[in-house]
Amino acid sequence: MEIARAVIAHTAVDAGADPSTADVLDQVRLFEEGMTALGVPRTTVAVEQGRVWEHEAALRGALVCNLLEAPPGRPQLHAAATAALELLGVPFTGSSAAALWLTTDKLATRAVLAEAGLPVAAGGRFDPNRPDLLDRVPPPWILKPAWEDASVGLEGRPVAATAMEAVERGRALARRFPGQPVLLEHFLAGREFNVSILAAGHSAEALPVAEIEFVDFPPEVPALVGYEAKWTSGSFEETHTVRRFPGPEDGPLLERIRAVALPCWRACGLSGYGRVDIRLDERGAPVILEVNTNPCLSADAGFIAAAARAGLSTAAVVERIVSAARAGATVA
Repeated sequence: MEIARAVIAHTAVDAGADPSTADVLDQVRLFEEGMTALGVPRTTVAVEQGRVWEHEAALRGALVCNLLEAPPGRPQLHAAATAALELLGVPFTGSSAAALWLTTDKLATRAVLAEAGLPVAAGGRFDPNRPDLLDRVPPPWILKPAWEDASVGLEGRPVAATAMEAVERGRALARRFPGQPVLLEHFLAGREFNVSILAAGHSAEALPVAEIEFVDFPPEVPALVGYEAKWTSGSFEETHTVRRFPGPEDGPLLERIRAVALPCWRACGLSGYGRVDIRLDERGAPVILEVNTNPCLSADAGFIAAAARAGLSTAAVVERIVSAARAGATVA
């Protein structure tokens, strides 16, 4: 690879940070291993509060492995550090600031996907003081903060079966995340899938589709990948949420899922790598839950599991992400 050197730039992590924040350090290690395997000299810098300009000297002339996320508690600034990289004019891995701005806002993403003719669940911005949206969206409902990622805000019981429950949860979210919109959607109770997408030259490839199975969930526990399932080690939700890769008997369904997921790459302007989360509706049709730019690349994350299923090593994944950054590829 014709790269003089690389800088792995990541959001600084304080001691005792929440696991959803601290996992960026696992991604740093993966990029370090990948760059070592590729023979690319690399250094690592921790960026405080998105202050990319403080590291300008180190970044100039390097390819930046962009692991810069929102400062804790400020999800609306997710794309700010990436925008700073664009202003510096340095090549970097993953998606553009514009794609990050878009996909950080679940309401905006829904609008873009719907405009592109892609399926999203019935729903919209929810005002608990004027809950008329409940008359237009069939129950049950799932409510979440519109700008958070990593299932932050999906703790406890995020699914409401009655209007009273929906209003109470909407008010609780508005208090917890002041100034942030609340998204309400019809909760789809069908099977759930993740489609990891990786740049392939000037195109993009859907890696093997993973299914998320909710094993022996009792009726009172919503079958979804909430905060506990991702980050609370040893919890019921974590130990009973299992990733598997469906076999050939699901071939036609998997083709339909890929046909829904891949157009999200272009519609949302993704680059390098991404992930689309999908559920089946009551008719068994795939519906988009979320589009993830720069998804987690820790060794135990779904993206790396899908890559391994496709026969790709860590070094091969890093090489394709880096190649897309060097080429400035954004098309699918």
